[in-house]
Amino acid sequence: MSEMRLDKWFLSILYLLAIVMLREWLLPVMELTQTGQISLFLIFIGLAFYLSLMTVRWWLAASVKILYIIWAIHFMFFDGILFTKETTKLLLEDFNSNFAVILVGNWSEISNPFRTILFFILLWMTTYLIRHWIESRKSIFVFYCMTIIFIAVIDTFTVYSAKGSILIIMITGLLLLGLLTIPKLAEKHGLSISSHKLASISIPLVVILVISGIFILTLPKLEPVWADPVPFLKSAVEGAGEGGDGEGISKSGYDPDDSRLGGSFTQDNTLIFEAAVPKKQYWKIETKNTYTSKGWEQPSESDVITYTSNMGMGSYAENEGIIAGESKHAQLNMLKRFPFIVYPYGMINVETDEDVQFMKLETLGQYRTAIGDEPISLDSYEIEYIEHDFSLKALRETTMEAVSLLGDEFSDYLQLPNELPARVGELAEKITNSSENVYDKTKAIERYFSRNGFVYDQKDVAVPAEDQDYVDQFLFETKNGYCDNFSTSMVVMLRTIGIPARWVKGFAPGELGRNENKESVYKITNNEAHSWVEAYMPGIGWMPFEPTIGFSGASNIEYDTELQLDDPEVPEMPKTEREKLEQKTKTKKENKKSVFDFNKSFDLIIKWIIDQKWILLAVLGILTSIGSLLYGRRRKWIPKLLVRYYRFGPNDWAKYSKRYGSLLKQLHRFGLKRRNGETLLQYAIQVDAHFGGDSMQRLTTAYEKGIYGENRTEHDWLRLQELWEDLINRTSD
Repeated sequence: MSEMRLDKWFLSILYLLAIVMLREWLLPVMELTQTGQISLFLIFIGLAFYLSLMTVRWWLAASVKILYIIWAIHFMFFDGILFTKETTKLLLEDFNSNFAVILVGNWSEISNPFRTILFFILLWMTTYLIRHWIESRKSIFVFYCMTIIFIAVIDTFTVYSAKGSILIIMITGLLLLGLLTIPKLAEKHGLSISSHKLASISIPLVVILVISGIFILTLPKLEPVWADPVPFLKSAVEGAGEGGDGEGISKSGYDPDDSRLGGSFTQDNTLIFEAAVPKKQYWKIETKNTYTSKGWEQPSESDVITYTSNMGMGSYAENEGIIAGESKHAQLNMLKRFPFIVYPYGMINVETDEDVQFMKLETLGQYRTAIGDEPISLDSYEIEYIEHDFSLKALRETTMEAVSLLGDEFSDYLQLPNELPARVGELAEKITNSSENVYDKTKAIERYFSRNGFVYDQKDVAVPAEDQDYVDQFLFETKNGYCDNFSTSMVVMLRTIGIPARWVKGFAPGELGRNENKESVYKITNNEAHSWVEAYMPGIGWMPFEPTIGFSGASNIEYDTELQLDDPEVPEMPKTEREKLEQKTKTKKENKKSVFDFNKSFDLIIKWIIDQKWILLAVLGILTSIGSLLYGRRRKWIPKLLVRYYRFGPNDWAKYSKRYGSLLKQLHRFGLKRRNGETLLQYAIQVDAHFGGDSMQRLTTAYEKGIYGENRTEHDWLRLQELWEDLINRTSD
């Protein structure tokens, strides 16, 4: 095994593959930290492996590495000639100052040159560890797994895209694992493998992995079925609230002023109200209609409709597109008082202990509370509401023609600022071009954000400059924001294609917990302050939509029309409904197997073959070459395979008779052919004359005793196995 460790060409290949893996570590680090000069770090890694390959003495290798680090630091951060009095003094001063910084634990004050030195030291330690894994352990599995996990985490939680890195890591890692397995197995069984044999064994592995890589690159790739779960996880950990005035960093929570959107905010876990309600609800406060390119405004004047407790109120309406459910009740206990109520969809009545008036501002959809002319904030109130589902069949019967016939009362919901960039509307047209009805167009925009690289974030959110549009900045520049960004962008895009839409503010459902009386309630904090979208479906009414990544939405769909599994609605169906559809589709496919469109599939296959003909011819040529090579050298590798195969299971007559038959075939391939009429014993003498000894005769005697003498138990099976393995291995030399 030590001979394998000293084989320089083999080690050089392994080191080159390790450098490729380390490069995939460096790329995201360089990009995310905005550090250049990746070539200097790769050269250092290559130098470390080269010194090891040349078996340079440790003190000399360490000196060379230190000199390289000093030169690299000087090259990156200092001007002038290396090792002058001035540069040496600067390096020493930098080292001393940073050493003091480390001693006091103030890591953020470390200078960039010293950070780079520490990074070089880390690479030095990493190369030493990889050398240990390769040369001593002969297993790179831990490093392989660490690389996959590192790249997966970086790709998932940062802006770095590891699309090409994944394939490189998989192929390189599998090559390393496969190549290291060969000497590891040889060491385990006490075998010595020459360089020529090592190459013969390695080539098929390399070819297979290369072909696999080619297939991975050329085969069609499906789009992801599920939305990106990461923003949801981040929002679950960090909180789900939005708010603020768009200037500086504010706290989450409801704010009536939305004239200037954007900017970061911090979490605020202050409890706002508790809701005893059967299931999660979106809690609505108001809608806004006028988009200014920087935020939302609403006219101060509005028609007012006044209601009293138990009078019957709300915006619920029955029609063919809405399927009514049971009447339910929600008890709200307000810890922060508002001069208005928060209410669920489907509200039909509000009950209070006081003689309160509810004044609905028509343009806002807000219900303000007052006694006489004085505004009042309620401590608690009970809301009766009707849960309802939207008929998918009715939604998909909505048409843009019906939208165009809507009256002037919908003009406010199509308003857009004159300075809105044209590319916003162009994007909306592109997204919805393949959708035929109003609902599908609206859903296409709603789904757009979760499938096109947008990120839910509360801490690094831009504020548009004076000459920038809030929506345009989010869609084409930052792609980074919270609910206000997502919901405003969806409303604006819907309006550009002629679909009435309005911006809704309120609270997300909150988290289920227990109140002071140990009763189950939903706790809504400032973190749940939220905004979403309502779009008008002709013939049905206003329907809520949720474009913000990580939120589930307030609409319930009745799937009263037949769907195919590839329908975009299917992933959003409840699990039970989806399972029913999958089972139904499976049954249909089984019933229609006899009428399967074979010609269409055949044409698709032929088209794919024609499109990929050169690659397929290259692969076919490689496979043919491999097959020819394996067939021509079958005398060399078949014995090794047979030996391993017959070591499994019990040693008995059944296995021995198969072993003997395999030996006869291998001897025939070797060139020792049995003549016509020649007995097995005569043939065994001929074989032993070629190889020396009497192994074949002893094996043949045992075989004939079992065949002709019915003696199939009184044999030393272990000794016969040793004789058989020794003889069949000789035929591969």
